[in-house]
Amino acid sequence: MQLSLPVSLPDDETFDSFLEVDNEFAASYLKTFCERGNNSNKSLCYLFGASGVGKSHLLFACCHQATLNGLQTVYLNMLELKEMPSEVISDIADYDVICIDNLHEIAGHQTWERTLFDLINQALERSHQPRLIMAANASPLVVGFQLPDLVSRLTWGAVFQLASRSDESLCHIIQFRIEHRGLEASDDCIKFLLTRVDRELSNLMLIVDELDKKSLQAKRKLTIPFIKQALNL
Repeated sequence: MQLSLPVSLPDDETFDSFLEVDNEFAASYLKTFCERGNNSNKSLCYLFGASGVGKSHLLFACCHQATLNGLQTVYLNMLELKEMPSEVISDIADYDVICIDNLHEIAGHQTWERTLFDLINQALERSHQPRLIMAANASPLVVGFQLPDLVSRLTWGAVFQLASRSDESLCHIIQFRIEHRGLEASDDCIKFLLTRVDRELSNLMLIVDELDKKSLQAKRKLTIPFIKQALNL
């Protein structure tokens, strides 16, 4: 069995839209990591942090950047793949940049852990030097993997812990996404939004999309009264 590819990626989750000052070094490292002819002596990068800190965003950004650089990329979400036979990723090492999200979902799963370990070894042996970028909710040392060799491999490359987003950072991100859609919103509107909805970034992005559609339909600007009405707050 082989994985059906390609996977559709968000077109606005790039390095340019990653507005994280506290995680700027990790983003800069990954952008260089995805360049053609990158001479880094490491071919593996592991990201970890709490939900909503931008791990998936960075993986999407890596795929976009690598594609712009003429590299073949693939994005895998272990939350979706963990119930499938591990053979679905048997040929993944043929890609130049391999991004694997929610790695913690397969912790304790013997077959998947062995498959991942084999994939890393295959990538290290390939002449085209594929790069693997993985993300999980915790460090490789504590995420719960049972295969010691896999833990060792995951700590062999660059490891970044992503800092949690501050209110100021969330405001900047929402403002950027709103302006990206040709809309305007005052700081008071955004602060109001953050006090009334789930602050998980993926949820906030869905809300921005919804406000964009309803603002266009109603031909109204984003104001606090309109946001209340549009979102039934």
